[in-house]
Amino acid sequence: MSRDLLIESVWNGVATTDDSLIQCVSDIRRALGKDAIETFPKIGYRLSVSANDIPTRTRAYRYGKPAVLGAALALFAVGLGVWSLRPPTETDATAAAIVPPAIVAEKTLAVLPFVNLGGGEAQQFFGDGLSEDLTTDLAKISDLTVISYASSDDFADAETGFRDIASDLGVRYLVRGTVRHSDQRVRINVSLIDPYEGVNVWAERFDRVQQDPFDIQEDVTRAIVDALSLTLETEDAPSRVAPDAYFMLLRGLEPLRENTVSGNRRAREFFEQALELDPNYARAHAYIAVAHGRDMMFDYSREPGRGSVQTGLEAAITAIQLDPDLPNAYFALAVLNLAIGEHDKSLAAARHSIRLDRNFADGYAILAEAGVYGGDLNEALEAIRHARRLHPHHPASYLWIEGHILFQLGHPEAARPLLEQAIEMTPGFVPAYVTLSAAYSESSDAERGRSVLDAVEAVEPGFVVDTFLEMTPYASDDRRLRLANALQRAAAD
Repeated sequence: MSRDLLIESVWNGVATTDDSLIQCVSDIRRALGKDAIETFPKIGYRLSVSANDIPTRTRAYRYGKPAVLGAALALFAVGLGVWSLRPPTETDATAAAIVPPAIVAEKTLAVLPFVNLGGGEAQQFFGDGLSEDLTTDLAKISDLTVISYASSDDFADAETGFRDIASDLGVRYLVRGTVRHSDQRVRINVSLIDPYEGVNVWAERFDRVQQDPFDIQEDVTRAIVDALSLTLETEDAPSRVAPDAYFMLLRGLEPLRENTVSGNRRAREFFEQALELDPNYARAHAYIAVAHGRDMMFDYSREPGRGSVQTGLEAAITAIQLDPDLPNAYFALAVLNLAIGEHDKSLAAARHSIRLDRNFADGYAILAEAGVYGGDLNEALEAIRHARRLHPHHPASYLWIEGHILFQLGHPEAARPLLEQAIEMTPGFVPAYVTLSAAYSESSDAERGRSVLDAVEAVEPGFVVDTFLEMTPYASDDRRLRLANALQRAAAD
């Protein structure tokens, strides 16, 4: 049965997404058995059981899930058709909620940082870039969940204890590698580890010219995919850019991840140097846009951040024009549009970043952040929790987003531990302090709410609650009023 016919039969004109369809198929497999539906890549689906094969114990589950039952009946009735690929429509991007795909434990993987065996700083950037880009390429596999490289990067010096690492990240397999440079050549050893069985599933060595990092990335990715008996959804080769520009971009990623104004400034300098070497480098344009967006979202009171929004938007649009399939560019566009109060555009950009990369943790996080300011709170909560599963060692902002959502949903007690942990991780993160103060106030503890506000003034001298509220990009007056009332009670204590 084709995708379009299946959606028409089950949802009957209601706007939906590929993610909803995938989730529904996963539900059917859980109810009827993993072999109940056959997938024909880029062709369609076929139901492989009859009504008599369905165990009695599953019928209550099926009847409790109307869409699941409808999909199963549709597959029974129509059979196998032709898969129809179509680009996302405006309705898909703006009206339909994203349902995070189910995580299958046996199809989870993390790429550990490649170990640099000798060489200087530039060689280490090569290994870091290979690890990050390998993570990105593996994330394109439809039924594989790949944990964010930023989580794996915490284990850069790990040489033993792979089972503990896998358990900590919540994955079944690990990819690890070493990089050794000699003159203009590079030797890469890569292995796919099953840490629970204590064996190497696959290992390979690659000898390449150092100036061609993208060919190495492509070779390694496809070899690992073959080892896992999976199929990439795309046959497109990775983009080719000037190698020096690529290395300059990698140098900018480290300060960018500091999530500070000074870090963003240093990162932009590296990204701008990358563009001097290759003006058509889409990723460099995208990361410049991300840095400008962070200036605006996390540093509201400073004019340089406000003045950089237009520059950031131009950089994001340029990145999309150069590479329409780059999820980071849509992530940047979502951040920037949220900062200026364009909620529908922010949500649409966030959803499209996830359509491009189903394992893009930051895409789910910005979908949740845009949702708490101007979207559906339940969708936002589901999105941030999925982002945290994809990125176990997530930044403090993920905890703040979830705490903010829970506060707006009327669960301040559940929000408090998340917000407290966010502050512990990043003591200078003002939005977490403000939301925690409001959560204490709504929990009938205005005195502690007042003490948190006092701490904000110590972190950011001259902080004014009314100015903060004025700058928060809420679309809903009710949500702004909920936060304002709670903060007023805390301030009056």
